[in-house]
Amino acid sequence: MLRRRRKGQTSLEILALLLIALAITAVSAAVYNLLYMNLPISVEPAKIRFVSGDDSTVAGAQIGVNGTYVSFNSVSGWPNALRVYTDAVRIKNFDPSSRTINLRLDSYNGDTSAVEFIRIKLFDGDTQMGNTIEAGTGNTSTGDLSMSAGAEWRVQLEIRWKDGVLSTYSVSLQLSLVVPGE
Repeated sequence: MLRRRRKGQTSLEILALLLIALAITAVSAAVYNLLYMNLPISVEPAKIRFVSGDDSTVAGAQIGVNGTYVSFNSVSGWPNALRVYTDAVRIKNFDPSSRTINLRLDSYNGDTSAVEFIRIKLFDGDTQMGNTIEAGTGNTSTGDLSMSAGAEWRVQLEIRWKDGVLSTYSVSLQLSLVVPGE
């Protein structure tokens, strides 16, 4: 004699079988060996740091506590006129040996079509070091440069907006100072 099943009993049986199968799979997949690695990490002073330049205040330079970050909030220019910040910020080598650095442009956004040019140059005194970075062109890096121990180089910004641009226009640049090694 066949037993009558209640409505929904088959669904409950299938659900129970699925749960059992999942439990078996989870238990068999949970076998592993665990190896440990102890990795103490300390902080050391940066060997290359941003320091104030003669135009840092005018450019609104805000240098991070450790000298590893700088942000500008007052860099601007007039339409159809060249604005030059000859010493917006400086880069200093605090290492007792020479270090390689490379300043590179990572992004350039905003009303870029309204800009005639934006150039970033590095100088050791009056001598330009490396390539000129020009936003919106193919040259986005100074190239690798050897900076001697104790050297302090200035960053020069040159901005020229096109004629007829409005004061509501703006652009932003993101640069990285790459210091290989260690």
